[in-house]
Amino acid sequence: MKLTTLLLIIAIFQVSASTYAQQVSLSEKNTPLEQVFNKIRVQTGYDILYTTSLLKGSRPVTIKVTNGNLDDVLKRVFVGQPLEYSIEDKSVVVSKKQKTLLEKAINLFAIPTDVSGRVVSDSTRTPLIGANVRSKANNTVATTDVNGAFTLKNIEIGTVLEISYIGFVTQQVSVTRENAANLNIILKSDVSRLQEVSIISNGYQTIAKERSAGSFAKPDLNAVVNRSTSMNVLQRLDGLIPGLTVNNAPGQTASPYILRGLTSVSISSSPLYVVDGIPLPDVSGSQFTNISSVTGINSINPQDIADITVLKDATAASIWGSRAANGVIVIVTKRGLRGERVRVTYDAFVNFQGKPDLNYFPVLNSQQFIQAARETFDPVAYPYNSVTLPTAGAGLAPHEVILYNQNLGRITAAQANSSLDSLAAINNNQQIKDLFYRNAMLMNHTLSVSGGQKNYAFYSSLAYTDNRSNSPGQSNNTYKVNLRQDFNIGTRIRLGLITDLTNTVSNSPRNINATNQFYPYQLFQDNAGNNISMPYMTSLPDAVRLDYETRSRINLNYNPLDEVNYGYQKNDFLLSRNIFNVGVKLISGLNYTGTFSFIKSTNRTREYDDRNSYRVRAQTAQFTVAPTATSTPVYNLPNTGGNYQVSNINQRNWTVRNQLDYNKSWNNGLHQLTLLAGQEVQEQFNIFNLSSIKGWDPLLQSGVLVDYKTLNAGLANPVWPGILGANVSQLNDQIFGQVEVLSRFVSYYGNASYTFNRKYTVNGSYRIDKSNNFGINTAAQNKPVWSVGGKWAIGEESFVKNVTWINNLALRATYGISGNAPLPGTAASYDIISGTSNSFLPNGRGLQIATPANRSLTWEGTTTTNLGLDIAVLNSRLSAAIDIYQKKTKDLLGYVPTNSFTGYPSIYGNLGDLENKGVELSLTSVNVRKPNFTWSTTLNGAYNKNVITSLNIITTPVTTGSGTNGMVNQRFITGYPGYALFAFEYAGLDNLGDPQIRLANGTVTKALNASKPNDIKFMGSTQPKWSGGLSNNVTYKSFGLNLNAIFNLGHVMRRDVDNFYSTRLTHSSTSNGFTTGNVHADFVNRWRQPGDELTTNIPSFVANPTIAARRDISYYTLADINVISASFVKMRDITLTYSLPQQIIKKIHAEGVTLRAQVSNLMLWKANKDGIDPEFQSGIDGYRTLRTNQGTVTFGLNVRL
Repeated sequence: MKLTTLLLIIAIFQVSASTYAQQVSLSEKNTPLEQVFNKIRVQTGYDILYTTSLLKGSRPVTIKVTNGNLDDVLKRVFVGQPLEYSIEDKSVVVSKKQKTLLEKAINLFAIPTDVSGRVVSDSTRTPLIGANVRSKANNTVATTDVNGAFTLKNIEIGTVLEISYIGFVTQQVSVTRENAANLNIILKSDVSRLQEVSIISNGYQTIAKERSAGSFAKPDLNAVVNRSTSMNVLQRLDGLIPGLTVNNAPGQTASPYILRGLTSVSISSSPLYVVDGIPLPDVSGSQFTNISSVTGINSINPQDIADITVLKDATAASIWGSRAANGVIVIVTKRGLRGERVRVTYDAFVNFQGKPDLNYFPVLNSQQFIQAARETFDPVAYPYNSVTLPTAGAGLAPHEVILYNQNLGRITAAQANSSLDSLAAINNNQQIKDLFYRNAMLMNHTLSVSGGQKNYAFYSSLAYTDNRSNSPGQSNNTYKVNLRQDFNIGTRIRLGLITDLTNTVSNSPRNINATNQFYPYQLFQDNAGNNISMPYMTSLPDAVRLDYETRSRINLNYNPLDEVNYGYQKNDFLLSRNIFNVGVKLISGLNYTGTFSFIKSTNRTREYDDRNSYRVRAQTAQFTVAPTATSTPVYNLPNTGGNYQVSNINQRNWTVRNQLDYNKSWNNGLHQLTLLAGQEVQEQFNIFNLSSIKGWDPLLQSGVLVDYKTLNAGLANPVWPGILGANVSQLNDQIFGQVEVLSRFVSYYGNASYTFNRKYTVNGSYRIDKSNNFGINTAAQNKPVWSVGGKWAIGEESFVKNVTWINNLALRATYGISGNAPLPGTAASYDIISGTSNSFLPNGRGLQIATPANRSLTWEGTTTTNLGLDIAVLNSRLSAAIDIYQKKTKDLLGYVPTNSFTGYPSIYGNLGDLENKGVELSLTSVNVRKPNFTWSTTLNGAYNKNVITSLNIITTPVTTGSGTNGMVNQRFITGYPGYALFAFEYAGLDNLGDPQIRLANGTVTKALNASKPNDIKFMGSTQPKWSGGLSNNVTYKSFGLNLNAIFNLGHVMRRDVDNFYSTRLTHSSTSNGFTTGNVHADFVNRWRQPGDELTTNIPSFVANPTIAARRDISYYTLADINVISASFVKMRDITLTYSLPQQIIKKIHAEGVTLRAQVSNLMLWKANKDGIDPEFQSGIDGYRTLRTNQGTVTFGLNVRL
């Protein structure tokens, strides 16, 4: 017996020693318990015995230990767990933790309590509406309301609650006496179920996506926040939303942002932008367009955004009534969380954009230009004595001076060739790049602080943006302050207040966007760094200029670099956005929300041209009288001081909304009902005024009075006549102007959603808008907007639930009407009276009817039918959303021709119909999903086809004279898509090098005005048919890689071509200096002699304009051969992120630090073979713009404390 006891003691000590000998090292943060067990097993060789169900209530483990013994490590791992362990031989046995006698006694006599709390998302702290909170003890279920709040009654302390929400990881929480009254639950997004993320906000309410039949889309918010080439949120959405086309090409009359095709032909085609439930003011298409970019979506800091939802079909968007036909983009800004500790976040980035690519313009180099000058010089068509007259319209350029000197015998041919060769050897590209451009840069800093107590939460941010363009001396700085506060007064009343201030200050000198305006041989500084004068770039020949200077005593020289310093434009913009709301819980499920918003903005623009600027000097000379060189000049405009103009745009917008929300779920979620009803009043008031003064002295802050009335009537015999033939100068400057526009809306709306058994959902909405923008007729004012929709969650059916590889399957169908309201101030109810543009009529300024009233004017109505399918398979590794839609728009707004006896050529009214059809796809694939490595791919694609089915407008003839074209330049014609592009069918050149066209009957002609409408070819639309993006997201340990490519396909554009076919190789200039100095590179390949028509399509050059009038050059410039594909694919951005390891984070007492680097617009595939980037080509007019912001590099930092 003693021996046995001894052996047993020895064995116990051996086991204990063995246990303590096992060394374990762990460094974990919020790691699942099962993963911790696996790491212990690998390091010790001990088996850890447990069942999977046993770990369902376990908590993540945070531990850091080095070479700790097994038993000590296990004790720390099991702290706070509902589990316990025992070590038996070489195994660790895990079992459910047994309650102590004291705990059992307390629970026996514990009084059940009510548990209240709030469920929010992890990344944005957005309330999760419709989340299920279930007691595992008795299966009692509560559903969160519009604020993410819930209450469970009669819950015992210690009960485990299970919180679930589609698209998020299910979480379990134990009820304690400390957390029962204010249980904040933060659910983490489930990356494997991204397509099912279901927090949908339409601006009036938030609702679970699973309970709506509407067509919604949400972008990858990380991609939006990390994009750094622009602070414009819409630019950051490019390629991330199926159906949202971002067409950055210049010269587009339509908005660059179009959702599901064009729905209007004369008013804004942009979606409605709603921020924190309030629509942003829309002033596009009015006198206030220049402020819309600041008061609109650009005023929102992307770092403040918590959520973006895009509403696309009628069920989703019709609640916004007569302003939602273009779709709605709803943005929710960040908020604090009650009971959360204070969190500080700092985010900064700097985006290096470099200088523009000047070689992108296909123009002649100096050698080619000088050769062209030799070939086109025609002293017979343009004799020397005619090009030196005031009527010549342009000074003699250096190459012309040489050629005329040779022609007049002043120099020999050898001397002329030597001088021309010297010019041909000069290349001014580098000087233009160095003197007129600088490296552009965009920099942003955002510091945010958030937190909360039991009944108070806040989010605040300070932001500074420095946007430096390519123009030297230009500055653009934006300062933002944002504060959002949420208060709880008791358990029934909540208050919210958002205060957002934005101040943008910009300053631009009179810089010249020098591209091809100069001759390629012109240098701007000599070797000593002195600026070089170029008087020949003005409209005055030297002899004329010297005569004007002598008589007026005004220097009329022109120096491009000096001009930059002789004027400026300064803008000071201030926006205040204030939103106050109150919520009252009336009874269980019924809540009242009252909202008042007040948005006010001021924009002050100051433009100044100094006395030394060419613009002021030239205008002064035009109103100076001095018959001879010895006469004393009489200055009718001040000969001191400059021209000063101030314009102000003030905008005031307020909204009052009263709304009732009812949310009810009963029979453990078998029935779910959401009702909403509200009333809304809005007013938007805009006022614009402008005043100008001459002789302004910035130091004295004073100007000089001018006899505007006399000068407006016409000044005879000035030194420099503005109207040469009449020898008169007439001053048409506007010294004062003011425009006021008032727009009012009164709206009544309702919305309902019912879901049965989580399978069958029905939605409906109804709204009536009344406005002074509509006609006063009853039919115009009482035109409702409504929608109905249904959704079948097939995946919840028993016959599908048993199919293990199908995780989600749902069908959606919706039908409804939405609208587009007329622009404010377009004369609906009453005539609009305005003053005449001329303020100096003999009897004073007159009044006129600017726009006659149209009492039947109503909003454009768009009927949308949408069918959708949502599916997720293979454990949600593959998920997709497919939508098919048809949109029919009636009562298009625009100017309708009227009976000529009315005295008006047209009236603003409803003029036609159009139709859109399309398909959208969002496909997500989780390619790899491992603990330390994930890779997912998302494809967003959309196809849209639109056609104008009827249009009551006056169309101009196809041709009305040489070079003037009607239908070829029309954008909207019945039977064709919006922004259609037409062209002549080119038939080549004749033996004189003149362009010819082929008519519909096969006839080839070059006769003027020969074509009729059926002779014109439809080439396509300048709006893409296909658009979308491809995203790849890769994570490996602490690294993240995001690649986003975008595509626009199926549209066309005009190619830029040579437009120089006659007159002199110099161009008429403006008072600011010049227009165009160089010509297109195609000029080298023009027709030169008979037979060339077999090898080139480019017409001949004919110097004499009288002879050149025999042909219509637009037969070539607007020909079908010069319409090319605008399709392209571009790698929009590649972003690499790195999160610092926890060892470093803890040392600096931070929660997280992430570094990022990004390259943008790196690679381009284009369908055309002409080297044209479609994003920098006007598809309608065929001209190129500077190619900027390509291949940019960004470095960013995000610190969370």
